[in-house]
Amino acid sequence: MNKFKRFYIRTFGCQMNEHDSERVRDMFVQAGCTLTEKTENADVIIFNTCSVRKHAEDRVYGKVGTLAELKAKKPGLIIGIIGCMAEAQRHEIFARLPHVDFLCGPADLDRIPGIISKIRNGAGRIAYLEGYKSKRIPAFPEERNAGHAGFVKIMEGCDNFCSYCIVPYVRGRERSRLSKDILDEIKKLIESGVRKITLLGQNVNSYGKGLKEKIDFVELLTKIDKLTSLHPRGATPGVPPLGWRGDIKINFLTSHPKDASVELFKAMRDLRSVSKILHLPLQSGSDKILKRMNRKYTVAKYKKLIKSFRDIITDGNVSSDIIVGFPGEKEIDFKDTLNVVRELRFDAAYVFKYSPRSITKAAKFKDDVSLEEKEKRHALLLKLQRDISSSKKCQ
Repeated sequence: MNKFKRFYIRTFGCQMNEHDSERVRDMFVQAGCTLTEKTENADVIIFNTCSVRKHAEDRVYGKVGTLAELKAKKPGLIIGIIGCMAEAQRHEIFARLPHVDFLCGPADLDRIPGIISKIRNGAGRIAYLEGYKSKRIPAFPEERNAGHAGFVKIMEGCDNFCSYCIVPYVRGRERSRLSKDILDEIKKLIESGVRKITLLGQNVNSYGKGLKEKIDFVELLTKIDKLTSLHPRGATPGVPPLGWRGDIKINFLTSHPKDASVELFKAMRDLRSVSKILHLPLQSGSDKILKRMNRKYTVAKYKKLIKSFRDIITDGNVSSDIIVGFPGEKEIDFKDTLNVVRELRFDAAYVFKYSPRSITKAAKFKDDVSLEEKEKRHALLLKLQRDISSSKKCQ
């Protein structure tokens, strides 16, 4: 990497971004570079960014903006912004942050070492952004240092085009990895000591679409569960290691209500390694708002799914995402959301204030809920969910 010795990386956003940062980190470490936790000690500084909400983008602009002085003191320092924000705000980033040397989208992170070498050789600023076009899911480095828990990407991209969501534009359309590659990666993680594995995808329920092999998400979970019962390399035949079945847990994020199914819930109940935790975003308790969001399900269908899950898995855990202040959300729509939350009693819920995202369809809607009203609704819903979560913990 042309005399590149120390690097700093900071991650904003979701578990998919955490997984991507882990991949970049291990790629650098295998090339002989050292991770540092202080920007002033780094030769290369990378911010892995999220563009789902404006607040995350504002934080990146603020943090990277403070590095202009450090760059002036260290002319050889290379600063890069990667991830979804790089794709979504490619022109604005270079204009607002002239000390940033490169941008790279989430589909092309394995090209970062080459980008750094080119910049060190005088190539100037580089933007490598092919995310919404790319069909590639870059491989993880052969060796990884995941510790006790690790992420495994089973698919990437999204075909749903929810009106508020920027993901299809920055991570592309849905594409799945071959089950063999996923199983090989999981086997290596287990053999290295990882005991908690989280399967990642913008919509894991869509896994398998577009693959030549006929497989869906439930079948993939079944294959993974069988894998956890196998002996690791070097084990004594007939003597499974202590806890080999019981201490490996498989989680997954995220499910979409339009694709979640009773078959999935039964698999979660019956497969020993699969966690009984379901994250199923509601987003709104109003059918009118769900339609404007292009979510492709109704409140009634969502309630039926939650009832089925709880009937099948009596000791399961359900969490959700909810957006308040979406364009067109009247007081009655918000009250509908409060009522659904009261009825369904999620174990946890992540509540967000709507902010327009460029490119998306909703960006063309009139943002007609005031910030003051968004904050009020956000606080009310958060309090309700905290009360529910606290009461469930006491049961």
